[in-house]
Parts: sequence; C-alpha cells; structure tokens
Amino acid sequence: MSPRPLARLRGRLAQRRHRYAPPLAELVRIESDPAYRALFRAELDAAVQERFASRAAVVGDVEAAADRLRELIRHGGPGRSA
Repeated sequence: MSPRPLARLRGRLAQRRHRYAPPLAELVRIESDPAYRALFRAELDAAVQERFASRAAVVGDVEAAADRLRELIRHGGPGRSA
C-alpha cells in the first residue's frame, strides 16, 4: 500500500473528529443559554408526558386483557364443556 492512500485516510479521520461536538457541549449550551434551556425543558416535559400517556395506555390494555382472561376462566372458554 502506498503512503498516499494512508495520508488521505488520516485526513478523512481528522476531519471526522472535528465534526463531532465534545461530549458535554449540549449540557454546556443548556446551562449557558436561557432560551435554549427553556426550549430543552419544554421538549423534555412534552416527551415525559407522552411517555406517561403511552404507559397508561399500555397498562389499560393489559388490565382489559387480564379481565377478559378472568372471565374466560370463570365461565369457561369457547369449546370448553362446563
């Protein structure tokens, strides 16, 4: 392998490294920019509310399925002689 392809690869890797923000850049921006902090909090609150609503819907579906199973057990299911 010639040194030229390696040099190109190193150049691409160096460019790629610079494209990414430092790991805590988002946190620094949230703490230092009040407008961005407000937007972040609003989006976070909306995501939490959506998650709670989704979880409540799943719990409701599970409870309804459990009720149907209890009824089948009490009164016998289809095809079962009582």
